[in-house]
Amino acid sequence: MKSLWLRKYQFLIMSEDGGWTRSYLVKLGHFTVGLFLAVLIVSGLAGGWIASRAHIANYSQLQGENRRLKSYRDKVRHAIFNNSQYGLISADLLRELELSIDLTDDQGRPVSTLDERKGGIFIDQIYINFLENIPTFPPVNGYVTRGLLLHELDLRINHDGIDIAAPVGEVVAAAASGLVVLSRWTEDLGNMIILSHGEGYFTIYGHNQTNLVAPRQWVERGQPIALVGDTGISHGPHLHFEIWKDARSIDPRLLIDLYRTQDISVETYD
Repeated sequence: MKSLWLRKYQFLIMSEDGGWTRSYLVKLGHFTVGLFLAVLIVSGLAGGWIASRAHIANYSQLQGENRRLKSYRDKVRHAIFNNSQYGLISADLLRELELSIDLTDDQGRPVSTLDERKGGIFIDQIYINFLENIPTFPPVNGYVTRGLLLHELDLRINHDGIDIAAPVGEVVAAAASGLVVLSRWTEDLGNMIILSHGEGYFTIYGHNQTNLVAPRQWVERGQPIALVGDTGISHGPHLHFEIWKDARSIDPRLLIDLYRTQDISVETYD
């Protein structure tokens, strides 16, 4: 007697009205192997479909979060450059903006966000990621002894930043995260540093005793970059600090609260 695996079996398929029929003759062993392969193929296709749906859902979620975060960034920019002549920003205004858009999931947890510069995903850093390139961190704690002075007729006597009196050797910190584009000696500002923060922002730090960073180095907001000094054309230890946006100088006192409250400068061109 032939083994069950070697026997042939006939399958007959016909239409309901008997109009056509199909007959198939197969061995049980071949049928079993074929059925097993078919199950594997269907399972693989189903698994791939489920995985692809998960990736699509995750991508759609990230797209949605990115749109929300861009909207938040636009709100911050609008507030900074349209809230006063140069763009006065305050802590109260930032808190209002932070609450004006929901940046949490259904459980109230901060959503993840893509950081365009580093290409990674960060949690709980949404607020700082969109403000890190805006120079609102005071580079040194001191009193403003000379303010921004722009002369309409004689550009040579312009003072494009502010002077902040501070002891020699006091740490100078980056006003925002950015890339060091210049760190060297200059005749006018002595040891000088220029940082590029993206979005058209640049900051300048002059008269340093020592520069602590090198060109092409990335620095974080608040990171020490120099020590207060009296180098170059100077009349006492202080930090000369400038903020530029799209080739236009901005008064740091309009972006940094500390320098508005600790301003003792009196010189004007009015």
